[in-house]
Amino acid sequence: MQAAAKAQDADGFNDHVDYPKLRESLKGQFSAILAEKMGNTTDSGNPFAALGSMLGLAVVDKFVDAMVRPEMVMKGMQNGQFGPKAQQSSGDAGDSSQPSNAKEGKPRWTYERKGFDKLIAYSKDEAETNEKKVGLVFERSGFFNWKLTEIRLPSTR
Repeated sequence: MQAAAKAQDADGFNDHVDYPKLRESLKGQFSAILAEKMGNTTDSGNPFAALGSMLGLAVVDKFVDAMVRPEMVMKGMQNGQFGPKAQQSSGDAGDSSQPSNAKEGKPRWTYERKGFDKLIAYSKDEAETNEKKVGLVFERSGFFNWKLTEIRLPSTR
């Protein structure tokens, strides 16, 4: 998957991503963030609060559908960032497992196993000191293959 991202091979990359699961994961996370923000700022007695919430959820669905495309996911893996910062970063994807990439502003990846069939990769940017990290969740697909099924966004709290 990393080699396909580095080579900009969309077909090879797509073989390792479960886009429907990835979209559903992100829609759920963004919807939860939106509900939390709307709950903090709106009055439950306001009839427009429910309308705003419904419109927000519709926007989340369209936003995630537009953003979860092969070129966007590849760019995020190359930079270790998903969102506006990922779009501002430039350069080729290097071998992200080497510590020298941290000096160049590219992430190192750390890994955490969750059982036999799940692996979570966290981007670790040495230049940033905050603890908020993006987690890429890979699930076993067959015996030797893994698929990206979820992107865990950093906590906003």
